[in-house]
Amino acid sequence: MRDTAAPESAAAPVAPIAPVATPKRRRRRGLKITLIASAVVLVLALAGGAITLWYFGHDDPARYEESVDAIEQRFADGYPQGQVLLSGSSFFEFWETSADDLAPLPTTNIGIGGTKVIDHLTYFDRMVVPFAPRTLVLYIGSNDMGGIPLYTKSAEHTVGLIEQYIAEAHAKVPDATVYYVAVTEAPARAGVRSDIQHANAMLAERARETGDFTFIDTAPALLNADGSIDGTLFGPDRLHFNEKGYERFAEAIRQGLAPEYARDWSATTP
Repeated sequence: MRDTAAPESAAAPVAPIAPVATPKRRRRRGLKITLIASAVVLVLALAGGAITLWYFGHDDPARYEESVDAIEQRFADGYPQGQVLLSGSSFFEFWETSADDLAPLPTTNIGIGGTKVIDHLTYFDRMVVPFAPRTLVLYIGSNDMGGIPLYTKSAEHTVGLIEQYIAEAHAKVPDATVYYVAVTEAPARAGVRSDIQHANAMLAERARETGDFTFIDTAPALLNADGSIDGTLFGPDRLHFNEKGYERFAEAIRQGLAPEYARDWSATTP
């Protein structure tokens, strides 16, 4: 009888050998990951920067609805009438000693930081008209020429808006005398200093020509003798005044108001 051999078992398939990650390959992979991560961060940074520029740069009066509401709540029991009304942006809002600095004149400060001329035009009926002021002192236009890329306005554009605001004041509070305080030349806005100077010069000329308002030039009190910006008058942000800066600012405004109010001040002088 012939013996039959048992069939040989099939050989098990051999798994492919994974390539060994050499140091060179690891470096390349790490470099790719780093480049991708850097690209993602850059895109996010650019997007965030664009959003920031848009938020602070574009005109949006609705942004200040709550601030105007707060003013209305502040005077819910009645608006003081016939006073000196200070209306403007952060240079007025942060002027916490305005009442003392302009005493004994009766003053009300309704400054709102960040505002532009269009914001003050939009809310004029709610911010100014209820006070029926004897005198309206303005600090507006600074943020319009804020130097924000793509959104900063020219001196001519800003002056046109300010003239529109002053015309609105004469139409709606005709008994008020109007004073315009020059835009401050601050270190943080050195890049648009020429625009600020041009706007101030145009407004000073308009005031002389029309008599519609009085221009209060604060530059002599705030600049060095050589015309350079005095950095010692500003806080850490290099935009807003410190205590010393506000002392100079206040004195310049007092001098500007003096022709109209000298008798009021002299009456209280011992």
